[in-house]
Amino acid sequence: MKITDYKFILLLASANLFLVSCGNSGNSELEKEKLELERQKLELEKSKLKEGNGIDNTSQSTGDLESKENQTPQSNVKSQYRYILGKWTGKLRNKKLTIVIENIDGNTVTGYNIAGSNRRPLKGRIYPDDQDRGGPYLLHVEKLILSEPGDDKFDGVFTLYFEEYEDVDENENVIGKSYIVNGSWEANNGKLSGEVSLTKK
Repeated sequence: MKITDYKFILLLASANLFLVSCGNSGNSELEKEKLELERQKLELEKSKLKEGNGIDNTSQSTGDLESKENQTPQSNVKSQYRYILGKWTGKLRNKKLTIVIENIDGNTVTGYNIAGSNRRPLKGRIYPDDQDRGGPYLLHVEKLILSEPGDDKFDGVFTLYFEEYEDVDENENVIGKSYIVNGSWEANNGKLSGEVSLTKK
């Protein structure tokens, strides 16, 4: 409710009190209006106390809480690792695979994967790249080893190489960036393994 609405309610309340004091106190309709206005005044006072100085912060506060819940914590993420955060899609053993990297705290990585209809948590670390790579447009390569919890017979370990490239046109002007992941997955029991290929949309 705006401050002008508050003043209007007070003005109405004063007018009704004046009419009541001028001999209309026996009028039940006026008494009902007076009581209703008093009730509204009390509710307005309460809302002002909650909101602080008459400013409505309710929707902003709710929005902030929702955005904090849904926001990936990025304050501690090194700039060279930021591209790793988010959703990566591709295949593992001819099955659709999605890997979501939710947070990177130092070199510790957390997220989850979905293979087929099976969703499993992931936790692991970032390591220096141990493959011989080159090319003028390669910006970053990070090696991630991510483990599933191990309480499912199909749990295993991903060894993934996250790569960030500059996209260039025929005149070698930078026009964007590309992101790919290559690597492998191996079950903890050693009976299953497969190649992983992912891209970021």
